[in-house]
Amino acid sequence: MNIDYDIFVDAKGLKCPQPLLLAKHALKQLATGKVLLIEATDPHTDLDLEVWCARFGHKIIYHNENNGEFGFWIQKQS
Repeated sequence: MNIDYDIFVDAKGLKCPQPLLLAKHALKQLATGKVLLIEATDPHTDLDLEVWCARFGHKIIYHNENNGEFGFWIQKQS
């Protein structure tokens, strides 16, 4: 699936909480409605991002897993 994004963050090889911290930093740079793509290899990243997005109102519009690499497209909400 090909989904457009505005910022890409490569968090592969990083352990919790680094992928989440990089996602938070990147979303601060985005305007409302724009999309962040973050790729990570830490299997706990999905739960971290889901909880964080739910708490702060951002939306995971798509996620996938391919051979231990996870991709998350997160749309910034106001």
